[in-house]
Amino acid sequence: MERVNQPSEPHPITVLNAIGIRKKYGSRSVLKSVSLQISSGECVVMEGANGAGKSTLLRILAGALKPDSFDEITLYPVLDYGTRSYRAAVGYLGHQPLFYGELTALENLSFYASLYHLDRNKDEIMAALARFELDHRAADQIRTFSRGMKQRLGLCILHLLDPLLYLLDEPYTGLDQKNQKMLNEMIADAKSAQKAILITTHNREEVDPIATDFIQLEKGSIQGGKRA
Repeated sequence: MERVNQPSEPHPITVLNAIGIRKKYGSRSVLKSVSLQISSGECVVMEGANGAGKSTLLRILAGALKPDSFDEITLYPVLDYGTRSYRAAVGYLGHQPLFYGELTALENLSFYASLYHLDRNKDEIMAALARFELDHRAADQIRTFSRGMKQRLGLCILHLLDPLLYLLDEPYTGLDQKNQKMLNEMIADAKSAQKAILITTHNREEVDPIATDFIQLEKGSIQGGKRA
């Protein structure tokens, strides 16, 4: 019998390489010298107590907050930290998504697409809204949306951006079980597309089905790893 060659799995590459990130608030060192790597196809979950610096680290990696110093922060192939190309390759969702309340859902997504210089037509934006079951509210002002709906709108933005690196800060907040499943499906799709994902959460059960690794941010540095 002739042997059929099975397709090989993509060889993972290091998407994010961060070394020696440091950040103080006053005299308190929140991040002492944080280093981490995330490879293509990985979904790394970062845990830690409130105030441990998880949100601070994600905001720094997203370019939304300046670190005091760092040795290296790069995205594959060579996108240097702070450059426009670096920021365009990162999709960041904070636990308080920022929208313009007087604009509609469609107008907000159109604005974010233009902000990132993305050529997205109305049909593509409506498809993103439909994926997270918001297409029926496309013409409604965001100020009328619930917390969970705003969170889903944030996921729509990530879907449109299709970033190389996903940074998700407590993304399950405000989502019911059905929408948590939608989020996990989006993350699973991103993994299959060889993107890299970093998530913070206080509840392992939500993210465990799609996580490839767990790390702990404790006393200003990263602990654990390899599904700790």
